Amino acid sequence: MKKITFFACVFAMMCLHAQNDDTASSTLNFAKGTQFLNINFSLTTGNTDVEAPTQNQEIKNFGISFNPSYSYAVSDNLFLGLGAGIGFNSRDIELNGMDAGENTTNSFSIFPFVRYYKGVGKRFGFFLQGETRYRHSKAEVDNANPRKTNTFFVGVRPGIVFMLSDNFGLEATFGDLGYTSSNVDDEATGTETDFNNFGLSLNSTNLFFGLSYYF
Repeated sequence: MKKITFFACVFAMMCLHAQNDDTASSTLNFAKGTQFLNINFSLTTGNTDVEAPTQNQEIKNFGISFNPSYSYAVSDNLFLGLGAGIGFNSRDIELNGMDAGENTTNSFSIFPFVRYYKGVGKRFGFFLQGETRYRHSKAEVDNANPRKTNTFFVGVRPGIVFMLSDNFGLEATFGDLGYTSSNVDDEATGTETDFNNFGLSLNSTNLFFGLSYYF
């Protein structure tokens, strides 16, 4: 929630700045042949306390991911690109002040994408990114009982960009709409499960901030 609130404030400030830009003829535009390198990240932290007559439970959550990418403009404002990502999540559980276990998840992903920009000011614009993403993750409890998940996603995600200069831009993407297919192999139980879903996600895990270098 804090991250979403911060994003909303940044978004509002960028919109106000864009309205003060000169004229529509000077809106943000990326010419054919433009390239960019991007690194975006997501950071999530939080604590949950549960009090009951017989026990008190505290859960500490932490997650971080990095997603570098490269893209090339095949026409004005239309880019084709390729990205990769790594991520780590942990969940520490305490019962009545004693350690009750740690759940950890490590993941990597690869995602070809297409992105189209629409400028609304000299330095501000929206973009829509269509992508195909493959993600592999391995979850463990106290470094044992691994659960491996392979996920395939096809869909779109919206975003905004604010150019700090002619070459550097801050960007954010939020949420996604698309089809997700997952296969989960749980070695602890010896079971394998498939999941399929189509829908809109506004989860904070799909909120990314990044820095791009255009050249």
